Amino acid sequence: MSDDLIAEQGPQQQQPQPGPPGQEPKKPSFKGTGFLRLWTGESVSLAGTEITFMAMGIIAVTTLAATPWQMGVLEAAESAAVLLLGLSAGVWADRYERRRIMLMANLARSVLVLCVPALFWLDLLSMPVLYLVVFLVGALSLLFDSAMSAYLPRLLPRNQLERANSWMEGSASVGMVAGPGLAGILVQIMSAPVALVVDSVSYLVSYTTLSRLPKAPRSTDPVDESDTPEDEPDRAAEHGQAPPKESHRQQVLAGLRVLRHDRYQRPMTLAAAHFNIFHSMFFAVNVLFLLKNLDFSPGLLGATSMAGGIAGLVGASCTPLLTRTLGQGRALILVYAVPGLAAVLVPLAAGTGQAVAVALVTVSTFVYTCAVVVNLVISDTVKQTLVPDHLLGRVTASTRFISWGVQPIGALLGGWLGTWLGLVEVMVLASAGLVASALWPLFSPVRSLIRLPDDEQNETAGDA
Repeated sequence: MSDDLIAEQGPQQQQPQPGPPGQEPKKPSFKGTGFLRLWTGESVSLAGTEITFMAMGIIAVTTLAATPWQMGVLEAAESAAVLLLGLSAGVWADRYERRRIMLMANLARSVLVLCVPALFWLDLLSMPVLYLVVFLVGALSLLFDSAMSAYLPRLLPRNQLERANSWMEGSASVGMVAGPGLAGILVQIMSAPVALVVDSVSYLVSYTTLSRLPKAPRSTDPVDESDTPEDEPDRAAEHGQAPPKESHRQQVLAGLRVLRHDRYQRPMTLAAAHFNIFHSMFFAVNVLFLLKNLDFSPGLLGATSMAGGIAGLVGASCTPLLTRTLGQGRALILVYAVPGLAAVLVPLAAGTGQAVAVALVTVSTFVYTCAVVVNLVISDTVKQTLVPDHLLGRVTASTRFISWGVQPIGALLGGWLGTWLGLVEVMVLASAGLVASALWPLFSPVRSLIRLPDDEQNETAGDA
């Protein structure tokens, strides 16, 4: 595949609506595009997923008396699906109708989550069961996210993608933080099994919302010919036949090839992988540290987590201003470095009074979440703008295969180090590793990325 595949694709750009003389043009409206329905369905689905994983962690600690190693395995199970199914998920997102994939993933997750309270009430719940359910929910979440990310540019023109991604990541951050917070409160009030019943319903709500979206048939962009003999398309045309279809393996390799050659996507993917190793190391022991070392109750754990919901909205709303001021590259360097500085506040809370500990954890959650949301908005917008539609699902999944696929390593390492070194020590080490992830965009062409190209003046991002 040649580098010039990173070219303009997708819906035609809408121009801002002219206003009265002397006034700024109005921003294009989301009304009538289907985006608001997608935004609502994705937000509810993500909140459900976060409730699932937090409730599973609380059940493991409070009901099954999980050890640090078992918590590391549970954290690893969430992302292990990426290693087995990550690349195929992108092929399916490009091959099949994307809305249908999202609907199927929601139904399947609803059924899986219901299995946990059912087994609990039958006294059959165990850690291996939790590992399996978390693995399967992670696999379905990956499939849902790959389809959703590839579906968004089919609804909106490119000049609306950064604003749309800000909306998506703002609500996602609320779901990612309010979800665990709500999980903690539901567990405190109703018990963990009942919380999972409520969670199962959230997936059905998302299904209903998304079911009325317009369909998005697979892209008609030309098949990449670099995976077939040069004369094969010509010979097929001579005989009145269609060019041969790519095999599953060829389609997988097409997404990986974009990441290998693209001078922006490659370092951004490596930075995300570096970050996620230490993110998983940190959060593999975070719940255990808060519940055991800081003596937080599930309700207090949920309450402090909710601070990140506001942070997510702040991060999403300030992203356009930040990218206009610093440019995408410098902003990305900043938001890779900041989370590690915020994370170290949590282990520093050890040995303080509970009021100080709550304040430090709350500030850490706020700053960490705000920076991560800005990071996701910038990264998604760059990818959706520069990668053609017929490869977007595969590139998204390939990115996640690499960046999420390393999470089990970080989670298992966090659990192992937490057992042998101590929880405080491993959290400080993980915080330093998070800061170091900023070196990837700092020493790459990403640093000089000031703005994304307009539709009429799109630049090729694939120059090696």
